Amino acid sequence: MAMEWAEQQAAGGLPAVLVTDLKGEYAHAAPFTRYAGRHITPRSSRLTVEPGAVIAHNPTYTALELAMTTAREIPLAVVGLLPAPWWLDGWAAAVGALDLLTGEVTALDPRLDEPLQSILFYGNNGYARGWGRDGAQRALDEIRDVELLDHDMIVSALAGLGMPARHQDVISQMITKMVPRGAGRDRRRDPHVRHHSIRTLAAGA
Repeated sequence: MAMEWAEQQAAGGLPAVLVTDLKGEYAHAAPFTRYAGRHITPRSSRLTVEPGAVIAHNPTYTALELAMTTAREIPLAVVGLLPAPWWLDGWAAAVGALDLLTGEVTALDPRLDEPLQSILFYGNNGYARGWGRDGAQRALDEIRDVELLDHDMIVSALAGLGMPARHQDVISQMITKMVPRGAGRDRRRDPHVRHHSIRTLAAGA
């Protein structure tokens, strides 16, 4: 479904490209074989074609960052299948993505706006111990105080707001220390609670 959408939306008749974390697991799996020569990863990011659309499949922090960079001004589809590395609800809400499976477009809770912007602001020095990390910690405390400190929601929202993957990892570690075991990054994804997702952004969104 994501591939069909991307091929239909591809700008100027140019081909859609695939972004994943690794290539090996997709090398001989249909329907991914059609992307031979237009399949990139964070470790192998050189494209030999001009992309008309981008499909990110179960992206990690770095793969999502690559997909977003590659998809500037062109359509982007982000697929999350169980078991996913992380839930991308926050990313979808931050960028206003459409879920093709539900037809829904969600928005971030407005109580997150100010603390998320504060976290981004304090990242100028990479969240080094002291001013940067202390400021980010205060913002995370604010989020916890209003009971919105969900690991994947916050980290993926920051990804959508443009936080570099290397900084996302720092914030991830900070949140994991704040939430109960089983409720943070290591929590089990319950397929009865959460569903597969295909989030899409039209060109220029």
